[in-house]
Amino acid sequence: MGYQRIILVVLTVAIVSGCTPKITPLSEDTYLVKCQQMFGKMADCVALAKKQCPMGYDVISAKDETSFGTSLDKNNSVPYVGGVKRSMLVKCWR
Repeated sequence: MGYQRIILVVLTVAIVSGCTPKITPLSEDTYLVKCQQMFGKMADCVALAKKQCPMGYDVISAKDETSFGTSLDKNNSVPYVGGVKRSMLVKCWR
């Protein structure tokens, strides 16, 4: 039973940490920057925004949330990662 729990935790971490950062254009100069890697930082979003907006940008909104929890089965409590919500809405300077 112990190996199943370890495998579950390792797979959960691998799946969540495998999310790649991405930039979604919302208009000609407004972008949604998502950085949802489990072990990433908000600085990852800032670096992407700087790359997308080399002249600079204004942050319209930002979110940095990570949730953890546990799931109960018959015998044990199994930890899981609920999700990472790290994003910035930016408007590039022209």
